[in-house]
Amino acid sequence: MKEIPFKSYKKADKKIDVIELLRYYSTKWKYILASVVVFLALGAVYAYMKSPIYEVQANVLITDNDTKSDFLRSFSIADMFGGKAAVDEEIALMYSHTLFSNIVKQYQLNEQYIVKKNILKKIRKYDDTPVEIITPPQFSDTLTEQVIFKLNVDKKGDVDAKMKLGRFTTLAEVKDKKFPLRFNTPYGEFVFKTTDFYEAGKPLNIAIIVTSYNQATEALQKNVMCAIPNKKARVISVSLNSTSIPFAEKIVNAVVDGYNERGIEENKVRNQITADFVEKRLADLTEELNLTEKSVENYKKDNNIVDLVADAQYIFTKKGTIDEQLVKAETEYEILEMTRELMNDPGHQYDLIPTPYGAEAAIDAIAEYNKLILERMKLVNNAKTNNNAALRTISSQLDAMRENINATLDRSLASARVKLHDLREQMNTSDSRLGELPRQEREYLNIKRRQVVQENIYLLLLQHREETNLRMANAIPKGQIIDKAYPLEGQSNLTKMQVMLLFFLLGLIAVPVWLYIRNMFRTKISGRSDLAELTSVPVVGSIGKDNSGDHLISFDNDNEAAETFCHLRGNLQFLMANGTNKVVQISSMASGAGKTFISSNFAVCIAQSGKKIALVDMDIRNPKIAEYFNLPEGPGVSQYIVDNDLTVKDLIRKVPACPNLNVITGGAIPPNASELLLSPRVDQLFDELRKEFDFIIVDSSPVGQVSDSISLNRITDVTLIVCRINKTTFDEIDALNELMMMNPLKRIGLIVNGVKLSRIYPDMR
Repeated sequence: MKEIPFKSYKKADKKIDVIELLRYYSTKWKYILASVVVFLALGAVYAYMKSPIYEVQANVLITDNDTKSDFLRSFSIADMFGGKAAVDEEIALMYSHTLFSNIVKQYQLNEQYIVKKNILKKIRKYDDTPVEIITPPQFSDTLTEQVIFKLNVDKKGDVDAKMKLGRFTTLAEVKDKKFPLRFNTPYGEFVFKTTDFYEAGKPLNIAIIVTSYNQATEALQKNVMCAIPNKKARVISVSLNSTSIPFAEKIVNAVVDGYNERGIEENKVRNQITADFVEKRLADLTEELNLTEKSVENYKKDNNIVDLVADAQYIFTKKGTIDEQLVKAETEYEILEMTRELMNDPGHQYDLIPTPYGAEAAIDAIAEYNKLILERMKLVNNAKTNNNAALRTISSQLDAMRENINATLDRSLASARVKLHDLREQMNTSDSRLGELPRQEREYLNIKRRQVVQENIYLLLLQHREETNLRMANAIPKGQIIDKAYPLEGQSNLTKMQVMLLFFLLGLIAVPVWLYIRNMFRTKISGRSDLAELTSVPVVGSIGKDNSGDHLISFDNDNEAAETFCHLRGNLQFLMANGTNKVVQISSMASGAGKTFISSNFAVCIAQSGKKIALVDMDIRNPKIAEYFNLPEGPGVSQYIVDNDLTVKDLIRKVPACPNLNVITGGAIPPNASELLLSPRVDQLFDELRKEFDFIIVDSSPVGQVSDSISLNRITDVTLIVCRINKTTFDEIDALNELMMMNPLKRIGLIVNGVKLSRIYPDMR
């Protein structure tokens, strides 16, 4: 046998060979066929038991009708108090516990009626139940656990009733009663009466399950689905799956109607609150407006204001007029003053005097005076002396008239002063009034602004009062129904054909899946291929599984198990063609792998081929060879090692049924087996056996448990490790790999034990 380089493998490194896997599964076709038949039967039962379920759906468009007329929306800060209602929020409202609780109480959904047709078929009844229950008041409100009533009605109409708390505790029971049945229990009196759907003369088996309103509400909330089919549209789809289409339509419509009724009621309550607020605010504003208008009136009275703008315009106009008059009066006064100074100036005593403005009383006198001045000037120019009598007369007249004119001018000046003083007083009054106008305007505008704001709010409240009353009179639901509840096409659960197809597929893959999962979690080898994946040690033979229970199999007739040993013999003789290779050690990684069985039968198989064989039991810790061949007690290997007087001939025992087979038993079990196997006597024993026999088969201790087989490696030529299917573990093969890396055994090979005879030759390919 050629030495091979050792290489360790790990099972996790294996790649799945699909073709090999399918080939393996094809060998299990009988199990797969049986699985398909069983699953089809289960599918037929399941399809019969399950009633068809249909989905009923309604579509609702969420509108925002109240947004534009909302009171807060009239102000620019309305967005601070909330925006448009989101569809997600409306779904939450539609899912409210109160809404579903009202539906449960309205239709008594906490009561389930289930009619049993036979041992497999049960049908839930809705509005067509043959029997209905009347529960005591407040029973469903205080119930903490479901109560089950079972009624059995025979053909005569006799009723047997039983009340259970949960599924196991029986609370009350009656027999042979008639409808209407009054059932007295610890929870009160229950009444069962028939409906129009009850068929007299037919047996009836019905179960009535009563739960609390809260439990039924939670169950309904889980069954009813509210979803948004399109995120871009404000549409909510409400759906319910049920075995009864009319029942599902009723519940879906009830959910939509309940949502709308709640929205209408909430709008009415909100609008009523708004109306009350508006009425109260209108009353308060009426009083505030009266006070503000009174303040405006008093302010005008106190400040002599009729109209602030008109008054200001009047004052500006009047001030301009007074200013013109003042300028004119001051001019006249200055002219009068200059005229009087001119008349009183000695240097201008007989000069012409201008006629002043504002001295109308002296105009004629001044005119006469100027006339005389002109005459005097003529006389002065014509007279030779100043003593002219006419000149003196005119001068005297002029002096007299001057006095008169001065007196007139004095009176005119006095009158001009008074007029000038009055005009200046009027000018001061106008200036003072104009100076107060900004303050009065500011104060008046503050009062007026408050009045305008109150008036605007008052008008706005009047408008909203009408709008609120209109909304209360014409309440519109927020959910606009697009589609009333309608059933969708087809069943929502699997049809009978789909169920059968599904169970057929399950039956088809059940066995392969089970085999694959079992293979994933198995820890023991199942065939020769596992060894090829786990280790590089070659497999030299596969031993068939023998079900006879005998230690030694028969090699005389056509025995398939014997053929496997002959196949192993051929492989071994070919590998040990060299005459020096005689000693074959057969061991295992752990006890129970069948090494002694293989050693014994393999020795018999080789002996029948005409070879002289020695079978040596070196498993001195647990010798079994003597038991296998029914040999009497005698000296064995352990005695030979310690007793130098014993010879090899003393150990050899003949097997009558097989003349070429010689057996050396293990002998007495020693306390120090490891030390004995290291003795030179062992080497001496095998040296003598090599000289006398063609082959020496050694049954040694398990190599994975004790070191005896490693100790014998010095005297053996080939080591065969027995691995048993469904016995040898992957860890033991890993231990063998580690052992080979540290202490390689000579020319090692593997024998697979316990292979099914039908798989040996395919495995050998």
